[in-house]
Formats: sequence, structure tokens, C-alpha cells
Amino acid sequence: MATQPDSGDGGLAEAVRFQRDLYLYWRTVAELRGVPLTARGFIARPALRRLHARLAAAESRSADDTDISEGDDARLFFVRRLAQRLGLLTLSESRLLAAERESIARFLSHPLAERLRICLRVWIAGGWWPDAPDPTVTPPRLLAPAPPRLALARRRLTVQLASVPPGERLPIPLASVATVSGRARRSSAARHKELPPDADGSTTRAAILGPLAWLGVVAVDPLSESTAPPPATYTVTSAAIALRQDASALAATLSEAPGRIVIQPNFELIAFPPLTSPTLFLLDTCAREVALDSTARYHLTRESFTQARQHGWSAADVATHLESLSSVALPPNVRVTLADWERQGERLRLTDDVTLLNVPNAAVLDALLADRAAAGWIERRLTPTAALLVPEHAARVRTWLLRRGELPAVAGSPRDITG
Repeated sequence: MATQPDSGDGGLAEAVRFQRDLYLYWRTVAELRGVPLTARGFIARPALRRLHARLAAAESRSADDTDISEGDDARLFFVRRLAQRLGLLTLSESRLLAAERESIARFLSHPLAERLRICLRVWIAGGWWPDAPDPTVTPPRLLAPAPPRLALARRRLTVQLASVPPGERLPIPLASVATVSGRARRSSAARHKELPPDADGSTTRAAILGPLAWLGVVAVDPLSESTAPPPATYTVTSAAIALRQDASALAATLSEAPGRIVIQPNFELIAFPPLTSPTLFLLDTCAREVALDSTARYHLTRESFTQARQHGWSAADVATHLESLSSVALPPNVRVTLADWERQGERLRLTDDVTLLNVPNAAVLDALLADRAAAGWIERRLTPTAALLVPEHAARVRTWLLRRGELPAVAGSPRDITG
């Protein structure tokens, strides 16, 4: 899908859209707890329809061509293969699985320009994405390197684009079809090594009409998108700045500004377009998604806050992140409720591998705590009749109880208290 050039800036919107779709792909696979692959290594159609619907909803459009195979949707196939190469998606027994949250968090922690640079480097050197993907055969191996001539041609093209000012329009090499046979074919093969990389322009054309347009580095001229004649020109966009070696100013130059975020006193969050991947990731971390269509609607709940706490966020962290998105202070009742949820959550602590002592009456535990010899056996008293024991002293506590006529009953493995 080509984008409308706008003084070289149209590609920035496409770059933001691609990064958003990359995140939504990961999120959808995570929600489905993996999706099955066919024998040839493509996504099964039911899961593919779910992915189409998810990405279309983020653009406020209906999902078209939802019954096509994955190999026939080159852009979505590229998103999936790139996500695998970045380690955001993994394969396990013919199922595509989402990597751990830390993987996507680490990727999204980079500014837009750096994420673009990472994606471009992986594409340039990777044989996982050929110039002409064939949906009838098994995709290339994920770690297969690109043939040297292909990698060199891609590299030269990106170096050229890095030197072109945004907004400049360039011609797309015409597709060349040649048929040779017999001695002519052998002679052509013999001269192949003498030809410079991409002598016929096929790699440049495939890159311009494919990955570079999808990533937002170029925008194909929309006036020439019809099948006859084929696209003839393209515009270098502002996102091509990510190709340059000067990384110091990249983050400031390519901003990923989200749309307005509204936080309401009823705990509803509304994100208006453009929807960016960092924004969706932040909202998914601390709130529950309600709907994703013309806007992204979320709801703050006790359960979603508990999820945020599991990722290391405090009530203050949630408030800070949400205020940074909305650029306004949280409604007072929302801030107070977050603090209440945090205090209530701190009252309950789950601890693994503890040794718990329960006695029939408080007098027994009082006597145990009063015994000077047993002072180091108790880690903490929880209730009048319950206490946490230091695990290595559990056998001593059992002996102490037996000497005083108390018959201890052991629940679980008795190994630690039998010595």
C-alpha cells in the first residue's frame, strides 16, 4: 500500500503505522496464546482473519480480502517475518508464539528512528525476505543470510537514499523481462559475475515497492499506482533520515507524536488517532482494552492495576505515565483510587516455600516465643495461633512440641521437619 507524499513527510505517518502494526501483531499472537502454521510455514487462515481485523480496526476501516492466504498479503507477511527476525515472535512445534513482554518492551524503548534503523539493518542483510516472495513454496530460513549481491545492492540503495533530501522524487526502475535459451543462457550465466549488483534494477524496484515503502522510507507516487502503466516514481520521505549515520539528532527529528489522550473520572481512557505503538503498549500495561476502532478505549480496573504492579509499576508510576500521555493531571478520584488499590494490594503477600506453624491455641505459641532457646526459630508471628518458621529450625520446633505433649501434624512434604 503506497502513501501520499507530502513534502517528504508522508512517509513518517507510514513509518508510525508500520511500527504500530508490528506491535499489534505481537499483541494479537499473545492474546491468542500462539497461532498455528500450515505445512508450508504460513499462518492458518482463521488466525490470519483475526490479524486482518485487528490491524484494520486500528485504522477505522473494514478488513478487506480477509480470506486470502498469508503469502498473498506481502506487507503483513513482511511484518510477521521481521517480527520473528527481531525475536518478538518465535516458533515452537509448528506454532507461532509471542515472545515475553520484556522483548517488546526493550524494542519499544528505542526512539522511532532507532527502531527504523534496526528494521532496515535486519532487512538489508537478511535472506529471509527475497526480492520476489513465492507464496507457493516454503519461506526461506529465518537466519539465512542474503546473497552478497543482493545485500550489496540493498546497501547501495539505502546509502543513496540517505543522501537525498526529503521530498525529492526519483524514478522507479522499469521491470525487465528477458528470455534466453541454450548457448545464450550459458553465456549469460558466464557473464553474471561481471555485472554490477542490481544491473537490471530489479532489487531497487522490489525494495521501493516493498519493504522501503512499508517502513515509510519512501512513498510511491499515488498518481501512477494503476496496473497500466506501473508505478514510475517515488518520493523520499523524512523517515529516510533514519538511514543516515548521524544518530545524534535522529530521535528529535523523527517524532512519534500520539493523538490526544483523555482520562475521565469514571476511569475510562480514550486515545485518539494517530495511535502509536509506545502509547498502546503503555495503555495495555496498566488498563483493560474495551474497544479499538476509530479510537482506542480502555478502562482502569483493580485487575489491570494488579497487572501493572506485576510489571513493577507503582500507583505513582501509573499516574506519571498516564499524565505524560494526556499532558494533564489525573482526575483526583482516579489518583486516590490508585493509591487505595496499592495499599490494599500490599496487605496480601504471596511467598513461596515457607514453613508455617499453626497451633490450637495462642498459649502454645506464646510459650514457644517465650523460650530463649527457641528465639531464633520463629521468623515472624502472623496471627495469635500462626507463625512463620525459619525452615532449617523446623525439626527443632517439632521436637519442642513433642516434649510438651503436643503432637504435630505435618502437611505437605515432611522432609524439612523430620531432619
